[in-house]
Amino acid sequence: MWRTTKKYIMPVLLAVLLLSFSPVGSCSGAAATEETVTVSKKDWITLQQNNAAQAKALSESQAELSEVKKAQAESERALIEAQTLLETSTMTSEEMTKLCATLLTELNLQKAENAKLTQELKDAKAESLTASDAILKANQYLLDTREEIEAQRAEWQKREAQLERQRLEWQIASALLGYIGYEIGRHG
Repeated sequence: MWRTTKKYIMPVLLAVLLLSFSPVGSCSGAAATEETVTVSKKDWITLQQNNAAQAKALSESQAELSEVKKAQAESERALIEAQTLLETSTMTSEEMTKLCATLLTELNLQKAENAKLTQELKDAKAESLTASDAILKANQYLLDTREEIEAQRAEWQKREAQLERQRLEWQIASALLGYIGYEIGRHG
């Protein structure tokens, strides 16, 4: 089950990452006071389904582990009872040996199932931590990218103001030269 949901984690993270970028803005330099993240409905539904599947699988694994532990406790109790019966019973040695062997086999099967479920829980926890790390890295990347965009926006606004000053200086110089040329032509 975990291997099935695992293949959806990276595409969903990439979709969230790509959809998290807000537009830089228009050339006028108007800064938005609030940023929003847009995720397509399909990606949102996929993310919710993956989260629900992981939660369900974890819940099922925990329930199975609980059942295995109960069964193991019952098997151990039965083994103790069998050993007590062995001491007090009139059963033959052969019958008691068969009973103990059967109970030991059941106990070993329960222990193996318990070990398997414990490993599945560890794997699920590791996948969850890996996904959490990926989300933290993606978030850090978004923050770094946002800072870079803000720095570029500030640089662009500075350059735009500089060009505007330069244009104004050229207009003033052009007006002065035109006036001087007019005066020279009128008196010349």
